[in-house]
Amino acid sequence: MPNQKTGKRVGGVSANALTMPIVVILSILHVLIIAVIVMINTNSSNLSVIMSNAGQYTQEATSLLGGSSLLSETASNYVLMPLTEAGEANVAPLQAYASELSVPRRGSDVVEKFKAHKINPEELGLLETAAESADYMLNAQLHAISLVSSVYPLPQIKPITDIPRVELTPEEQAMTDEQRLSTARTLILGSVYGMNKQSVSQNVNACVGVLQGTSTQMAAMVSQRIGRLRTVLWIITISIVVVLVITFTMLYRQLLSPLGRFVTLIPEDVPLDETRGFREVRLVAAAYNDVLKRRNALDSILRSAAETDALTNLPNRYRFEQYLLESESSGYSMAVLLFDVNYLKQTNDTEGHLAGDRLLRAAADCISSCFGENCFRFGGDEFAAIVKNCTPDSIDRMVAQFEKVEKEQNVSISLGYAYAEEIGSTTFRKLLDEADQKMYAQKKEIHSREA
Repeated sequence: MPNQKTGKRVGGVSANALTMPIVVILSILHVLIIAVIVMINTNSSNLSVIMSNAGQYTQEATSLLGGSSLLSETASNYVLMPLTEAGEANVAPLQAYASELSVPRRGSDVVEKFKAHKINPEELGLLETAAESADYMLNAQLHAISLVSSVYPLPQIKPITDIPRVELTPEEQAMTDEQRLSTARTLILGSVYGMNKQSVSQNVNACVGVLQGTSTQMAAMVSQRIGRLRTVLWIITISIVVVLVITFTMLYRQLLSPLGRFVTLIPEDVPLDETRGFREVRLVAAAYNDVLKRRNALDSILRSAAETDALTNLPNRYRFEQYLLESESSGYSMAVLLFDVNYLKQTNDTEGHLAGDRLLRAAADCISSCFGENCFRFGGDEFAAIVKNCTPDSIDRMVAQFEKVEKEQNVSISLGYAYAEEIGSTTFRKLLDEADQKMYAQKKEIHSREA
């Protein structure tokens, strides 16, 4: 590819030619990473759902057993001891019985919940068998409570009144009180009741075992899938790292390293190597070398134009400010002098601008001849001078010599100066302000004398 400015032909591989394949490869790998992460998150969510459902189903299944046991215990307590020691109705067990009865965790309630969960038939079958036994126990409990309460009437208080009553058969109504109490105890302590109680416990525990086994198996399968996906994720990540390492190595050798050398060489104003790096880097080097040649030819002209006043050949205000920046240190004395040429406007108005220019050049010669090489023209009729490592006496001698030369040159220049024995104890701004005030005070005095 030719360099249009230098007319040279540079070699090397273009960085643009390598960019697209690397971008495509990295894009594909990043899409794969996103896809794998989404699948991992989905499977993790499924695993959480499985574990959560397992816990919920187990809790609901065991609640059937817990509720059935609590109903059986409270009903038995009442049937076996219908009266307290004081001869009053033993309502405490029945109150607990009524409270548990209001909780929707009886056999049929739990079965309906599990049907909504859509568990497998084996689990549902075990739970339905347990529910049938629990319902039988509930009916026996209600029958026994009705028999006992027919002998020892219960107070009409909440929540006892919420307990359903079983209507006694004519045969039961014809029984004596002792026979009714005996029948009630048989209903909740008999072998049939005991078999149903055992059935509830066995079937609920069997259902919980199947639920936990199923959930454990499903969780293991999902965990295996997550493990495989994580392995794939690591492989893709390592692939991206390899691609990035290769890319960085190429960039370092063909781009960063040459540019690093350029950064070191450019401040030294030496030509750059045009034979190493990507083609773009070589083009930059060739273009810089061409600019360097032309800049070296124009540098002296530009520097002179930027720092020198064309009329007086003194350094300008820009050079003055640069000089102050270069002098920002301590350990020496300094005097700052400011000058203002008097009557420049009158000279321009009466004799013309050429005469005004001659007046400015004469003032510049007068100032530079008395205060050394560090004299500057700010612009217009303003000048400045800097004297380092001086004393008040030496400055006074310079000012006296200046006033003498001023008269010899037939020019009028207002002067003000500020002195600092230790430049680190003050600032250039303070010195300039002080010199400026003194200079304008002298200018005002000169004009007032002539008024």
